[in-house]
Amino acid sequence: MIEQYHKSALSNEVVESLNVASGRIFCDATLGDGGHTLAMLRHLPVEGTVVGIDRDAQAIERAQQRLASFGDRFMAIQGNFSDLEKLLKENSIFGVDGVVCDLGVSMLQISDPSRGFMFSARGPLNMRMQADDGLTAADIINEFSEKELADIIWKYGEERQSRRIARAIVRERSKRRINSTEELAEIVRSVVGGRFVIKTLARVFQAIRIYINDELASLERFLPQALNMLNPGGRLAIIEYHSLESRIVKDFIYREVHPCTCPKDFPMCVCGKEPRIRVVHKLIKPSEQELTLNPSSRSARLRVVEKLL
Repeated sequence: MIEQYHKSALSNEVVESLNVASGRIFCDATLGDGGHTLAMLRHLPVEGTVVGIDRDAQAIERAQQRLASFGDRFMAIQGNFSDLEKLLKENSIFGVDGVVCDLGVSMLQISDPSRGFMFSARGPLNMRMQADDGLTAADIINEFSEKELADIIWKYGEERQSRRIARAIVRERSKRRINSTEELAEIVRSVVGGRFVIKTLARVFQAIRIYINDELASLERFLPQALNMLNPGGRLAIIEYHSLESRIVKDFIYREVHPCTCPKDFPMCVCGKEPRIRVVHKLIKPSEQELTLNPSSRSARLRVVEKLL
C-alpha cells in the first residue's frame, strides 16, 4: 500500500522564493509530513541540510520515515516553532539561509477523528497538536464560563453568533458533560442551522483549536526569532490561511520594514533605526493547477521577506 501524506501548499513557490538551490542550510519550522522539506532537499546541493521542527510526535515519525533516504541531510526536532531559536541553538545551529513556516493544519490531523478536530465525524473533544499537552477541548467546553467561551469563539473564530452559541453550550452541559465533537456540533447546529451552519461550525472548531494550541501567540513569538536566526540575505517564507494570522504577519513585516520611531513631523530620521528586512514580492496564491490537484490549498497565501542586516 502506498503511504499517503499531506500535500503541502505552494511547495514550488517556497523553493523558488527561498533560493534553495544556492543555500546550505534551511529550516522547516512547521514540518508536518515533510512536504516542504522534501521539496527543498530535492533542490539543495548535495551538502545541503534541512532541519524540520514540529510539536507533534506522530508528524515527526512520519516525516522521518518519508525522508529516510536523505540520511543526515535531514534533521528532525520535536518542539514548538515558538521556541525556534532555542531549539536550533541546542542543536548547534546558529544561522540558516532560509525558514519556511506553513501555518495550516495537516489534513491528516484534521481528518483523524481520534484527534478531535472534525465537526463532521464523532471523536473525543481533544484538538491538542501535542498529546498530553495542556487543556483539551472538553476541558474548555465543560469548565469555562459562558463569557470566556463567547470571547474565545469571537476572538479566534470571528463568529457573530458567539454569545448565543456559548449560552447554548452552558445550557446543555448543565444536563450532561459534553465529551464528543458530535455533541458540540449538534449544539452549534441547534443555534445556527440553515445554509450558514458549516461556516459557523468551522469557525467554532477553529477558535477552540487556536486557543488550545496557543497558535497566535506562538506565531508572534516565532517571527522575531526566525529573523534572528536568518543569515544576512536569508529569507523567511510564511504561508498563512486566515485573517487572524495575516494580521500578525503583516504587522510584523511593517514594523521591520519601517522601524523608524521618530515623530512624524520630524524633517528627517534621527533615531538611526534601519529596516532589517525587505519584502521580496507580492502575496502569492496557489495556481489553478495546484487548486485542481490540491483543493485544500485554496486559502493559502505566501509572503516572503529577506533579511538585510
